[in-house]
Amino acid sequence: MTFPGSETTSEETQLLTRLRFIEDDRSGYYAVHVHLSGLRASNRKPHFINIAARTFDNLQNNHDVTLYKLDCADLVLLCKDVPVDEIDPAMHKARQLFSEDPLTDSEDGSIDDRFSTWYDLSQPGDFASFNESIQLLSEEAIERQRKAAELLSPNSLPGERMQPKDVADITLRLQTADIDDLIHEQTAVVLHQGGKGDVLFKEQFVTMSALQKRVAPDVNLFGSNWLFQYLTETIDRRMLGVISRLDFEYLKNPISLNLNISTILGREFQHFHQRAGDYSSKIVVEVQLIDVFSDMGAYSDARDMLQENGYRVLIDGLSPLSLQFLDPALLESDLVKVNWGPEFKNDESEARIEDMRRVVKNVGKDHVILGRVDSEDAVIWALSLGIRRFQGFYIDTVVGAMLAKGII
Repeated sequence: MTFPGSETTSEETQLLTRLRFIEDDRSGYYAVHVHLSGLRASNRKPHFINIAARTFDNLQNNHDVTLYKLDCADLVLLCKDVPVDEIDPAMHKARQLFSEDPLTDSEDGSIDDRFSTWYDLSQPGDFASFNESIQLLSEEAIERQRKAAELLSPNSLPGERMQPKDVADITLRLQTADIDDLIHEQTAVVLHQGGKGDVLFKEQFVTMSALQKRVAPDVNLFGSNWLFQYLTETIDRRMLGVISRLDFEYLKNPISLNLNISTILGREFQHFHQRAGDYSSKIVVEVQLIDVFSDMGAYSDARDMLQENGYRVLIDGLSPLSLQFLDPALLESDLVKVNWGPEFKNDESEARIEDMRRVVKNVGKDHVILGRVDSEDAVIWALSLGIRRFQGFYIDTVVGAMLAKGII
């Protein structure tokens, strides 16, 4: 069972989506970019940023004003037909909060003002400049998220290292805790020529940091890989219980579930199949490569059972390194997901590219997904190999833009 790192739609993505939505009719719109990222570190603490954001509450309640809190700590006000003199008092108040910081030294509204930048979005030049600025901040936020995901380790969550004695108590809590609100989704897409796209599926996953806070706030669930793997079987069962309550008949897009092979072959999945089996074509079941290798016989049984009942099987967890030793086509799954990594762009990239070409040839380009896509470069690289199926942080931004344009 995996838990994608992108757990929510970012403020940057929401803002870019809104900009694309208003692009053809920008009359009356302007934006105020408050550069709180330029504050000294001591003044840039989340508590202070939240206080600054609250100075704009009345504006949001009484006018067509939307506040975006960016990942870098900047604030953006998107305003529609709001008199400037209604904005000024709140801006002055926010500025006064940081009056001792060098960022506020220049005069408000002067050419040297580093505290805020105003954009008249009805003007093409201002709109293009603002849009480019937010695109850059979005890419930087994605890069920070990617690095944070790469650094995921036993010490990345708070709490004491999980011990065998903790497992029984945590398992009991998992069995009874409400997890509906902890299940999020990340979209995988197919990009077509001409700039359009289709949703391939929406992967359902549990937000692990929130789950830990709910069931074991003082224990690091990632502290022991083996004990955590045991817990994932309980998480699988809870996930199946929640997802089985969906109205599959009216499910707009296919979904995917990342499950342990033991779960797929167990009683809980049979109960799930009784509820969802008539709509199995809308469900992709993902299994981890390491789980496949741990028991090839069990994988074969699970794969055959799923495919015979109309589910699609996806092998997840493929990396540039694993492609050197494995031909995924031999696993006879419906889809494979290869995670984007720096190995595809480093000094040995030619060898890795040849590995990927072999995968595309043997598996089929329509069955290969590039996962953990964190940049446009990754998309361009994959397209050059004939790969058009993607998932990852950067794709979340692309999906938001395509939805706003109505091209997905």
